[in-house]
Amino acid sequence: MAPARYQITLANALTKLCWGTADHHPAPPEQVELSIWAVRNEVTGLQVLLKAEHEFVLVTDRANWLHPLGFRPRIRLEARFPSLPAGSVEVFPIGYIEGDDRRFWSETLERSGWAEVPAGRTQAVYIRLRIPADAEPGSHAGQIIAYTQIGFEDESPCWQGKVHLHISPVTLPEPRRFQFHLNLWQHYTAIARYHRVPLWSDAHFALIDRYMGSLAQLGQKALTVIAAEIPWSGQRCYRDPAYPSYLFEHAIVAVRRSPEGQLLFDYTHLDRLLALAARHGLDQEIDLFGLLNIWQDEAYGFGKVAPNAPDAVRVRCYEESTGRFTYLRTAEELRCFIRALHDHLNDLGLLERVRIAADEPANLEAFRQSLAFLQATGPAFRYNAAINHFEFIEEAPDQVSDFVPVLPLACREPERTAHLARRLHARGGKMLWYVCCWPPIPNTFLHSPLVEARLIGWLTDYLNLDGFLRWAFCLWPADPWRRVSWRAPAWSAGDMYFVLPGNDGAPVETLRYEALRMAVQDYELLQMARQRLSPEKINVVLPQAFAHILRAASIADFANAATARATDLYSLAPEDYAAARQVIVTALE
Repeated sequence: MAPARYQITLANALTKLCWGTADHHPAPPEQVELSIWAVRNEVTGLQVLLKAEHEFVLVTDRANWLHPLGFRPRIRLEARFPSLPAGSVEVFPIGYIEGDDRRFWSETLERSGWAEVPAGRTQAVYIRLRIPADAEPGSHAGQIIAYTQIGFEDESPCWQGKVHLHISPVTLPEPRRFQFHLNLWQHYTAIARYHRVPLWSDAHFALIDRYMGSLAQLGQKALTVIAAEIPWSGQRCYRDPAYPSYLFEHAIVAVRRSPEGQLLFDYTHLDRLLALAARHGLDQEIDLFGLLNIWQDEAYGFGKVAPNAPDAVRVRCYEESTGRFTYLRTAEELRCFIRALHDHLNDLGLLERVRIAADEPANLEAFRQSLAFLQATGPAFRYNAAINHFEFIEEAPDQVSDFVPVLPLACREPERTAHLARRLHARGGKMLWYVCCWPPIPNTFLHSPLVEARLIGWLTDYLNLDGFLRWAFCLWPADPWRRVSWRAPAWSAGDMYFVLPGNDGAPVETLRYEALRMAVQDYELLQMARQRLSPEKINVVLPQAFAHILRAASIADFANAATARATDLYSLAPEDYAAARQVIVTALE
């Protein structure tokens, strides 16, 4: 057997690789030394890229992984940071996921400890570094060592990289104390369905616990609660017969009618979800879906079940006298359900944090009617809405305390956005921003440059908004590990998720998820600078930092993101984001 030969290099954490169906990836440029500037209590990282003109097995732990066909060239990667405590360094082979274009994109942080690498494909490895809050400031040396082995021969070191980790005395707060209001909507029905466990069972809650634990590490602030059935009508998944995928969401409140006709409500599962969210710090905002702006599709039967109600609220009910399920069919029955839910949350002392959520209402008059119905029934409820028309903010009652404009809308008239945000703040509300399947840039799709996710923190600060919302944390098509692309080109691959479902019951995190974590951390540093530095210093430091990133003459140029070129709006170079961040850190030091 010919001797194994490898090309190995260190690379930035925001490196995104693509493997075509016909073309081979070019050899990575050689880099054996890499500098990383970090602050205490942050999570940062780097990549190692490996390539060979023969197939090989990559090993990232100390297990004796082989190729299923026996002895093949094998390379083992080991990361050593002697000054960091045990558990601070995690090493993940990066898995490829097929995108809409039939090309494969580097995406998943695999916990398996190995990867089988075909000839000619660059294999990436992600090294995640958790910097302790009490880390000694200064320079810390790291080594990345590659060992080769074939058969039962001894391992031989074949490559070594050096990492210069510079730790600042600046310290980030714990994620649950982050000021950035991160709201990634959770789809708990999808978790139960994919992992094949009963909905709201002990097994389901054990899975939810693990997914919440991952979100908590990013500083997630909000809990998604499905109060009534199928609020998005399954994203109209029934219209895609070529790849049937279950995207319906089911209610957590159980309703039954006694033989005497009394409606009874069981909040056992809801209370359990609320307690779990509180343990993870995900309960600063509790979003109730299914009560306002229900998506309808009459042609396919997804309309109202209570004809005299203003909205298509769908509450399923078990009839004890007949043993069958039905739905609440009148507005008065829906009022009973909503009033009882309102009072239950009030008894728990949570109403101040509860928001009845509306996703992209399109008809202002219908929105007003549904709001009036809910306000009359649950007078202490407050509301939020993801919107693409400012009229919904300007004409909404004060109970609608939180709004989330889509990015081009938030940027179209920056002064108007700032004015509306101040109005919301004055009544105790928040203004976030969002992207979804639109605009095409900047976004967090599978094919998006990773810097576009990191840009989220900088744009949030620049617009003086409170945080960021994205509609899907863990929603997947039928078989995401074989085919994650769904509804393209309307929805780009990656639009539906930041994590994939692991066979071990834990979420498999992604490079895009890591980039979003960096965005949140960057925002925290920007807020620390705004709060700790003098106005004179801020007026110098912030323009210097943003000059590394923004290319647009005005933030209003982002209103044209649907047609603009990315390079006309912002930098695509990861090193520019590191340089901008270092301007802030240096000023804080």
